[in-house]
Amino acid sequence: MPVGLDCGTSFYISAREDSIKKQRNAFLTVDGDPEQAKRMLKRQSIPFVEKAGKVHIVGKHAFNYAQIFNSATLKRPMRDGLLNPAEKDSLPILNAIIGELVGKPRPKEVCVYCVPSKPIDVEREISYHEDVLQAIIESYGYTAKKVEEAVALGYEGLVDNQLTGVSISMGAGMCNIAVMYQGMTALSFAVSRGGDWIDNNVSVDTGVPIAKVTNIKESSKQLDLTKGVIQDIYGEGSEEYAVMHALRSYYGALVTYLLTNLKAQFEGAANVPNFPEPVPIIIGGGTCLVKGFIDVFNEQFDPDTFPLQVSEITLIEDAHTAVSRGCLSEAQLIEDDEDET
Repeated sequence: MPVGLDCGTSFYISAREDSIKKQRNAFLTVDGDPEQAKRMLKRQSIPFVEKAGKVHIVGKHAFNYAQIFNSATLKRPMRDGLLNPAEKDSLPILNAIIGELVGKPRPKEVCVYCVPSKPIDVEREISYHEDVLQAIIESYGYTAKKVEEAVALGYEGLVDNQLTGVSISMGAGMCNIAVMYQGMTALSFAVSRGGDWIDNNVSVDTGVPIAKVTNIKESSKQLDLTKGVIQDIYGEGSEEYAVMHALRSYYGALVTYLLTNLKAQFEGAANVPNFPEPVPIIIGGGTCLVKGFIDVFNEQFDPDTFPLQVSEITLIEDAHTAVSRGCLSEAQLIEDDEDET
């Protein structure tokens, strides 16, 4: 049974035909006696990694601890969509997270994993990132194949339009964009802003810790970016009121930045197809899950200046797992081709 793996800055998500698994891509180093820490974590069945005498809590438990203990520093194996060069313990953490999600394969089982497109606004190469992920996946016995993140989203969300349209994957570290025609990629790129960029700026402007901003954004049932809703729910002067307004502001700024770069890439590209009919824009990824996001996107979107005729703008169903499901679709096709040969 093949597997698709979304390798995101904030979450790693695996998809099989009968299951979806998620793990937060984070860790927290435990202070104090490592032996005592290991006993405590084992007793609570909390996953951890031991490396060079240090004990690291892994995944969602690390995120929860960071919210409870304000002095605890949440760390990420990845930053801005790629491996985090500042975290020397990233590789064993990633190895543990990936192993938990994919498990042991059957003979010749394929794992398709996503990689970002090359970012256009920072000088970062992605080849080392790709090689590390491939090596970890292959160490578990899989045949590892890569696919660009936004292309994987297109495989899942553009099926009803003959795999033709614009696919935007809005992650924590990056936003990835692909323009596709009948499954072929005409244009793809990434920008190095995403959900983390929003959270960091909101934290700076409001003085609310980043972990708390992220938690409000991801879990508040009252969060709604729609105009006029914020003031009805929260009183002026409250912490939540400030965070909500700042979130809305930076979501708008992110969408504007994304669309501006998409237009610029179209104008500078030589091989963008001349679509005979209007095409859809589909949007997925964890950063677009906030209620009211599509309203903010539509506010910033100007059809008169956009370089393509657009038929509709839609948020893909189950947007957070869509990339992993697109990776799974590709893995299934690869295994089918290999069976035929």
